[in-house]
Amino acid sequence: MTRILKPVSGRTVDYLDQICAQYFREARGLRIVEHNLGNAFTGRIDLLATDHARVYLITIGTDGFAGCLLRSFMGYRWFRENREFLQRIYRAEEIDVTLPPCLIILSQDIPVGAAAMCRDVCAVPVSLYRYRLFGSEDDPDISIEDIAEPDRVSLQGFSLDELRKELGIEHAGLTDQDIRDFRAAMGF
Repeated sequence: MTRILKPVSGRTVDYLDQICAQYFREARGLRIVEHNLGNAFTGRIDLLATDHARVYLITIGTDGFAGCLLRSFMGYRWFRENREFLQRIYRAEEIDVTLPPCLIILSQDIPVGAAAMCRDVCAVPVSLYRYRLFGSEDDPDISIEDIAEPDRVSLQGFSLDELRKELGIEHAGLTDQDIRDFRAAMGF
């Protein structure tokens, strides 16, 4: 299924950066060290973060996945080329830039197989997150979900009845096909 994604407005992009930073701080325990490091020509990192075991180079895509992936790679290249400079800028207590890096990519349209492709092709770990915008442009709601690797998620034994109970929709009268269609439309 093809989806046409509208560009995110400038106000929403700032909001998206703030929400993503909050998500990675609160849900993933990362320390956000810097916003918007680098530039669009030589490589930019939207969020530079750490958990004191790794350095996370976070790219938040507001266009298609391909552009987001390229921006992430450019940000990684910029990071590699400027590590010595970054060591002078940041104290080791803030972030140890010699730690192994990990790329995190947030996009609205992550294609099927992207996680496996990144795992097979990239020299550094890549984590993919899908975000969705709901609500209005003036009052957006954002949902962020970790796109788990296929070997981390088992769909065997998946029961639609258990899902109905977990979501509290047993009395909604949705058929199994309705639920499958909804899950497919949402990319699950």
